[in-house]
Amino acid sequence: MVTFIDILGILTIIGFLIYFLILLYFRGGLSRNLMGIQLHTPNVSVMVPAHNEEAYIQDTLSSLAAQTYSREKLEIVLVNDRSSDETSRIMEDFASKHGNVKVIHIDESEKSDAPKKNAIMRGIEISSGEIIITTDADSTMHPKWIETLVSHYSEGVGLVFGYAPYRTDGQYNTFFHRLLALEYFASGSIAAATAGRNMAITGFGANFSYRKKLFEKIGGFGSGINHHSGDDDLLLNRVRTSSKYKIRFATEPKAAVWNIPPRNLKALIRQRIRFSSKHLAYPKKVIAGLSFIYTVYVLMLVSLIVACFSPELRLPLLIALGLKTAGELLFLLRGQKLLEDRNLLKYYPLTILPHIFYVVLFPILGQILPRKW
Repeated sequence: MVTFIDILGILTIIGFLIYFLILLYFRGGLSRNLMGIQLHTPNVSVMVPAHNEEAYIQDTLSSLAAQTYSREKLEIVLVNDRSSDETSRIMEDFASKHGNVKVIHIDESEKSDAPKKNAIMRGIEISSGEIIITTDADSTMHPKWIETLVSHYSEGVGLVFGYAPYRTDGQYNTFFHRLLALEYFASGSIAAATAGRNMAITGFGANFSYRKKLFEKIGGFGSGINHHSGDDDLLLNRVRTSSKYKIRFATEPKAAVWNIPPRNLKALIRQRIRFSSKHLAYPKKVIAGLSFIYTVYVLMLVSLIVACFSPELRLPLLIALGLKTAGELLFLLRGQKLLEDRNLLKYYPLTILPHIFYVVLFPILGQILPRKW
């Protein structure tokens, strides 16, 4: 007689076998990303939205000032969104020293349900660049960052984005922050792999760019404007499904943008809730794929709990965990060769079980808890 335990074990193994095969398929996409070869230098507008970023924005502005891209073709648009600290003053001071910088101030009366998207749109409205690049006010980048991103804009390419690793230097050289860096590296590998398979589904708002005419043609953020997050991946999916333009992931090290990680667990939870809040706004096929992965992880979590009381489930659970681990390591090892100099994978064994709870919990919290920028 087939029992609930038997069915649970079989479903968990089958689910993670399919998961393993999916990872192998997208692993091939990591090798399909091309280097930038375009020598054309179009006018570029860089958007930097900021809300109370006095502690970090000066480093971001210094990185932008050091860019090698032609000053005559580079415009920097700083958008101060209701900051109550010294962000506004720092922006104005920077603009006074650089003729290619514009500053916009959003006051409390213009408060939006999607403040970052609102800030970006305000910047785009006054921009003059053919290419729009967005980054965050706590980011730093290589002097050839803009130059490298733009080199991917060959004929037919409408959107280019790149890796946005978390920093693990200085005060961020902690065990907690290295675990966060590993997670963001995994996200970067997924972004690069899906882009390589012409199925880009996720990106990084701190390292994102697109043709202004494309943004306008598809109606900007569209219905995604109502979501607190999603200035990157919701727009990415909108471009993929609403236009014939190609999407490229810039894998060159000079194309990476380094980000400040969440300071502590509370900040991490707040950020991940914001990220998870937009999942139901993805295209239906993406939601279906993510729902399958989510279901597989729920099966794993249920199996872990039940196996504590039912020894007969432990062998199927170990087989499923083996498939999960093998698939992820094969995928991430190739991703590490492409994106990372740091050996973040040495922390992977410590994340195997916690990651299951993480994947199951945050999509639920993202739908029921309030979001803040």
